Amino acid sequence: MKAIKYLSILALSLFTATSCMNEFDEPVFDQPPFGNNEIGEANTTIAELKAKYASTISASGVEEITEETIIEGVVVANDITGNIYKQFIIDDGTGAIVVGVNDVGLYAIMVEGQKIAIDCKGLYIGGYGKSAQIGGLYEGKIGRISKSLYPKHVKLIGIPGETTIEPLIVDENFFTDSNKANLPAYVKLENITINEANGEESWAPENRVAFSNTVKNTTRIGNTTVYILASTYADFAVEKIPQGKLDAIGVLTRYNNDWQFTFSSTANFAESAE
Repeated sequence: MKAIKYLSILALSLFTATSCMNEFDEPVFDQPPFGNNEIGEANTTIAELKAKYASTISASGVEEITEETIIEGVVVANDITGNIYKQFIIDDGTGAIVVGVNDVGLYAIMVEGQKIAIDCKGLYIGGYGKSAQIGGLYEGKIGRISKSLYPKHVKLIGIPGETTIEPLIVDENFFTDSNKANLPAYVKLENITINEANGEESWAPENRVAFSNTVKNTTRIGNTTVYILASTYADFAVEKIPQGKLDAIGVLTRYNNDWQFTFSSTANFAESAE
């Protein structure tokens, strides 16, 4: 009799627990799990932001952004292969800017094609080799946003690919001082040849490091030399550089007077249709 009574109580308990579980609401994911969802809409463009701090950027200086300043943009390059380190680049259609963050694996959140908003108040803007960057303060120069502060200044908008940004197709006429002053820019280089591509040379051999584990491969566009940067830490560092005429999508930056081209992965290069 005791056994029957115990089984009856157990069955009733299981039924009650199951009924309660069935009453739980389905989870609702109406806000991204990362970042600060309280950030409002953009009140300035990237081009306007760079223009406002043009003198600071061109002097490779740094300045704190003290006014309410919100920009939006789409991630156009990130650190997915290790060729870009502790930064990603966004573009809003008016221009591009580098965002430095003292963290790795940024690509997991800052997926290419992800639209974001950045609350710039309290961050710093400056010129790294005279190329515009948002970040933190490091020894009196533009540095990276701290890992802890970074999520407080960023909001994800929609899902990757909802908003698209087309790269600016550049030719030899683009390489002027005025355009150099507005870098970085999200661009497409068409019908280029990488000078080091001989069928044997790899993207980033140790014996060709120019600075900070970075190799400067080269191409000529008209009369201008453009350095195509590849890191010895990149997943593709030991892969052979493709030969022939290529189209390449990436970010054109500067380091003082040098034109530089950086990219997320070798998928950014394709055989030219010409």
